[in-house]
Amino acid sequence: MNEVENNFNDVSEMLDDMCNATVMETDMEETHTNQDNNMPEEEVEKFAKLWNDSHCELYPGSQYSKLSFLLKMINIKALTNSSNKSFTMNLELFMDALPKGETLPSSNYEMKKLMRDLGLGYVKIDACINDCVLFWKENENLDRCPNPACKAPRWKSGLGKHKKIAQKVLRHFPLVPRLQRLFMSKDIGEDMRWHKEKRVDDEMIRHPADAMEWKDFDNQHDWFAKDARNVRLGLASDGFNPFGNMSTNYSMWPVIVTPYNLPPWKCMKENFLMLSLLIPGKESPGNNIDVYLRPLIDELKELWETGVPTYDAYSAYGMLSGWSTKGKLACPVCNKWTCSLTLKNGRKQCYMGHHRYLHSQHSWRKNKKFDGKLERRSKLEELTRDEVLRQFEFVPKDLVFGKTPNRKKRVRSPQELNWTKRKKNICENILGTSMNIDGKSKDNIKARMDLKAMGIRKELHLQPKGNKFLMPLACYTLPTLERRKFCEWMKSIKLPDGYASNLSRCVNVEDCKILGMKSHDYQS
Repeated sequence: MNEVENNFNDVSEMLDDMCNATVMETDMEETHTNQDNNMPEEEVEKFAKLWNDSHCELYPGSQYSKLSFLLKMINIKALTNSSNKSFTMNLELFMDALPKGETLPSSNYEMKKLMRDLGLGYVKIDACINDCVLFWKENENLDRCPNPACKAPRWKSGLGKHKKIAQKVLRHFPLVPRLQRLFMSKDIGEDMRWHKEKRVDDEMIRHPADAMEWKDFDNQHDWFAKDARNVRLGLASDGFNPFGNMSTNYSMWPVIVTPYNLPPWKCMKENFLMLSLLIPGKESPGNNIDVYLRPLIDELKELWETGVPTYDAYSAYGMLSGWSTKGKLACPVCNKWTCSLTLKNGRKQCYMGHHRYLHSQHSWRKNKKFDGKLERRSKLEELTRDEVLRQFEFVPKDLVFGKTPNRKKRVRSPQELNWTKRKKNICENILGTSMNIDGKSKDNIKARMDLKAMGIRKELHLQPKGNKFLMPLACYTLPTLERRKFCEWMKSIKLPDGYASNLSRCVNVEDCKILGMKSHDYQS
């Protein structure tokens, strides 16, 4: 599956995550009937339509959903510079050629309405022809530039009384909804913490977070630095001629924003470069670029001074359950008896000791391959409802929530354990490891180095061979022939409507890869 198809799956996964959040919030509102619903009805309707489109087949039996097919068509339109007319003609051709029951929109206009609901639209802001001001906010209703030395008209002349066309138009692509979408995908939401939680902090400079300027900023604004999810942005601009050599009288100056929270192999990728402004003009705006930056600066001020509520798909479980799913006591089932170990090479928290759940005479209890120790402990009993409530008694009743600047972080007492308030889908990792899928397998070089450091599983240690190392195939990794058979079986599965998505489109038999499955697909 190529990178573009992965992006379409990411959009569908983001909508699934948002749907789960909406369902959970609705359940909470039914319990707390006095809680106000902060989501406008119009937004709920838009989201419901998008979610339906992401799960609606293009036609009965199609491998594409309506949304994924349209996104692919839009991508082709952008790459080939196709006109709106040709896009509408292609839509009409597909509608005529596809089987009965197709769900395509009827025109380019209908497609644009869908894109606006996805948050992929932009705002047009008229500007003074001489780059003095924007006809925006306090100047929105003016017909001439308010600068006494300019007084240039806002509209082009000679177009009639009822047709007003601005002489210069700035296109603003709102930044806030796109930053919010980064946290609506579990995988990207996790990567947005990389700069603080996974970056190796030594004397080497591999990322902007390693620079002294970054660290000085953190020292000056420690309240901002405490939360790894707070976004650090880089900004760049340059001019280009969109028509090549056909015209030398026109240029565009895009303003690009990129989130530096992401690891270096992502933050400079095209997918994460966010177009914020398109400044038109025959020549560079020069120092006057500040005039055009105002919509972006106003957004950044809002983010800095007020902040914007955002659903974080990666940490949603911890937020809703009230039990922190990070650190030494991350398991809410094992509770205060959680067995954890920080891996030296992988720099991850590893949770060991699960063979204690085997019966007392099981042979694996004497097997030191798990964690290098004999297991003599008995099985843990799950906490009852009353026992959990008794733990809650140690949580303060007057907790103050929010991220108010300069507010001191609350230090939990030992009796509170990992409870933070009153109130990961591992199947993907298992499948990715057994199928040895690049980027999805947890069996990597660092994991093998950790096995050696722990003194267990000697047959899986890296084996030197000249200037290289060989990584022996693990017993839990399927051979190529068995992987291909498994993919062929997955490709042929037929499930009842509504039971799962179309699994066949998630399978690549030739490369023995399974990608793009959702949480409910694994449950099926």
